[in-house]
Amino acid sequence: MSSDNKKIALGKETRLRIVHAARTLFERGYETVGTPEIAQTADVTRGALYHHFADKKALFDAVVCEVAADIVRDIDVAALHHEEKPLDAIRFGSLAFIDACQTPAVRQIFLVDGPSVLGWTRWRKIDASFGLGSLMAGISVLASAQRLSVDRVEPLAHLLSGALNEAAFYVADPFRTPEQVDQMMDEVSNLVSTMFA
Repeated sequence: MSSDNKKIALGKETRLRIVHAARTLFERGYETVGTPEIAQTADVTRGALYHHFADKKALFDAVVCEVAADIVRDIDVAALHHEEKPLDAIRFGSLAFIDACQTPAVRQIFLVDGPSVLGWTRWRKIDASFGLGSLMAGISVLASAQRLSVDRVEPLAHLLSGALNEAAFYVADPFRTPEQVDQMMDEVSNLVSTMFA
């Protein structure tokens, strides 16, 4: 490996270490974490941290993107088990999204701090680039199977994405009872079924 390639690999490794350290710390809340603690946890200098990220907010943006990518992986795994039945794939993928958002770390980073720190416009862009893309792919498969108009795919994806985001905010409330969460999960399942009936 050439000297330049080693530098690039080391830079990627350092960046990843910073993101993972920050993600662990941000689980307790964005405002409670400072860059000195992140650098110490990642075992890098603050100079190295600022070499990779302009500021704490830019680092948090990278963490939110990583969390969003993990959520989509959960969705895709759930949907893959039902790929023979596109409607079931969308339904179980939707439930996997809601389930992932109940995890305290995901709730704090993605739902609580994400919109407030990054702003709604940036948060929605991240959500759209990860979750909406997965949802559109699932609806496209369903559209082909049910011979729905391709023109309906994007509006339906946006409509369902908005409903799922609201459901995620609802179940992420730590004061919700298990019965309320179960009821919402049932409603999500029913919504998906009726949207494509």
